[in-house]
Amino acid sequence: MRRAFRMAALLGPPFAATLTLFAVRGFYLPTLPLIIAASTGSYAPVGLAGAASTLAQLASQYALGALSDAVGRGVVAALGFALLAVFLYGIQLASSALQFVGLRALEGVASAAVYTSAAAAVGDSASSLGVKVGLATGAARMLGSASFATASLVSRGESARSILQLALLLCLASIPLSLAVRGRGGQRLSPPPGTTGHARLLAASAAWSAAFMAVTNLWPNYMVSIGYSSDDVYLLWAVAAYGEVPFMVIGGHLADRGRAKEAFAVSSAALAATFAVYAAIPRWDLLLAAQLLRSLAFALFESSTLAYANLLADPAARGRFVGLRNTAVAAGWAVGSALGGFAADFIGLKVLIAACSAILAALAAASAKLR
Repeated sequence: MRRAFRMAALLGPPFAATLTLFAVRGFYLPTLPLIIAASTGSYAPVGLAGAASTLAQLASQYALGALSDAVGRGVVAALGFALLAVFLYGIQLASSALQFVGLRALEGVASAAVYTSAAAAVGDSASSLGVKVGLATGAARMLGSASFATASLVSRGESARSILQLALLLCLASIPLSLAVRGRGGQRLSPPPGTTGHARLLAASAAWSAAFMAVTNLWPNYMVSIGYSSDDVYLLWAVAAYGEVPFMVIGGHLADRGRAKEAFAVSSAALAATFAVYAAIPRWDLLLAAQLLRSLAFALFESSTLAYANLLADPAARGRFVGLRNTAVAAGWAVGSALGGFAADFIGLKVLIAACSAILAALAAASAKLR
């Protein structure tokens, strides 16, 4: 009983912070592009604001991880929720493109603060409890995927104002609760076999993320261009989001067993196959199957690389190492988002998707050389 209470006290707060962050994002992200386009009368600010959020995450992840190492995970998580509350309040008042770009940059920093500090806290707490770090990391990320998908579905049919206010209330409630998130040091972990060569894994993670985002950013446009409706796109997206849930724990478990390299290879191969279906045979039945493959791909990538970062790091620098991993992913997102649109204009959406499939297949083969 005492161990169960201690486990709840240590792992409960970072799990709750992760769940709340993804629920809040699930509420506002689907409706945010509509709000920006309606307020500015243009699609351009939507893209600029999205780029501002990604670049802000890219620039702040490592610094926020270092800050959590210095002042504690809970302080940084609470700061993140406070900044996210400011963003959600401001977005209801904004009317110009510049305001939306600035607010989304703030949102990028806020999200990075919560995600990096909570992920590092899971590693700290699991290590202190003697629990498998990868398994705990995967479980926390599983809760995030489930809460994001549920919030997105719940928000359908609701007004943008009510959605933003609900998300704002969740953030405000999470500020004091996040101070219960513990950790910023401890005893050094002995990493399992196979968890070396992290610089190469970070580079591979950036490449994977670039290919993923180049397609994901334009996937709704592609689906509509080949005859599917926006409702079809929403349903397929929900299938992928819920499908991630069980695979998140598997990715963390594989990292615990020193199989992060294998998880990355399977993830790359599964995403390559998904994109091949999109480009070559986008029938409805095959698309449903492809979305489950996408779930497997993203979940294995996300949970195994995040767990890998937690396993390798000296606890005194865990926030920085998790921040470095998140920086690599954000860099890939930024490059993929920026280049994907230009590439699609020159070679077309279908060829872009096929090219990204080939890149991912090459990553799957090359990952065998990671140690």
